[in-house]
Amino acid sequence: MSNADSEIKKFALYGENTPAFDDSIQPTLDLRSWSDVPTKERGVALQQILNSGWLADTGAKQIIRAIAHLNDTYLRRCPGRNLHSAPREGEHYGFGLVRREAAAKDFARIFLEEKEPLVLRMLSKFAQLLIDADALNKATKAVNSGKRAEYVQGAFKTFDHFASCINHVFKQFAVNQSLTRSGFIPRQDETIEQALYKPTLKALSDPKWMPVNKILAPMFEDFREGRYPETITKAHSAVQCFLQILVAGKPGTNAKGELAQLMKTGKEAGVIPTSRFIEPFVGNIQSFIASERATNSTAKPSLVPASSSDALLMMNMTLVFLQHCLQAVGK
Repeated sequence: MSNADSEIKKFALYGENTPAFDDSIQPTLDLRSWSDVPTKERGVALQQILNSGWLADTGAKQIIRAIAHLNDTYLRRCPGRNLHSAPREGEHYGFGLVRREAAAKDFARIFLEEKEPLVLRMLSKFAQLLIDADALNKATKAVNSGKRAEYVQGAFKTFDHFASCINHVFKQFAVNQSLTRSGFIPRQDETIEQALYKPTLKALSDPKWMPVNKILAPMFEDFREGRYPETITKAHSAVQCFLQILVAGKPGTNAKGELAQLMKTGKEAGVIPTSRFIEPFVGNIQSFIASERATNSTAKPSLVPASSSDALLMMNMTLVFLQHCLQAVGK
């Protein structure tokens, strides 16, 4: 028997690798806000989350805490009325079956009926509660970089599973958001997300970069809400904060002209890698970030209205620069 005859054949799924085949079954939709997803489709999405076990034992306590957070933050609105009125008598530390079921009902109602801001706030709070605070605290104190990375990975283990579930659901229903370790970000081309956003934001989940994340998270929210000048302002601040930590070891104030000085010092110290190939690239990014801040941000009177394209390009260039530096310093 020849080698060719003995080869194991690979079973081919019908339509596999056939262009437009999937579209013939489930047509591709333009990206949209969660608010634009019909109730019927929301029901299918919710069932997928239920099937994954996130409202059962896996996240039972976190669901209660997430709904309680909404009620406390928006008490006049009181989005989770079932939990708000659920009795505590006989409950085990407030996490008994009655309150768990009440919170699950509130979660489902909000998911099915509310507009995007409240739904994303609920999902992001639930996701935040899945992060192991103890492991993250150990990462903060760890001196060894390998040990710190191990603690960070452990801290986000459950979170990452939930993010994978939500991102699959949002991708299937063409929702224009993606859940990352830095919060919700605008969904983009899959190649950009996989090659740029996800690895960079994963690296920035190290507690060392927490001040940077505190700027990036509202930056993404500003973009989502159409506040494009604010997006550009925060992108500039994020780069400056990142360089302050990279060069000086801690965040500082945003002094005039500091970005250029930090760039210069970083290059001299070798924490911003340069070569005859990279130098023009870094120089162009520096010039672009400074230029956008001067013309389109809220830091100075705007010369021209900032568009979504301006803000998106600024965010992408910011992430490219951060990734470039993180790769060089080993995160």
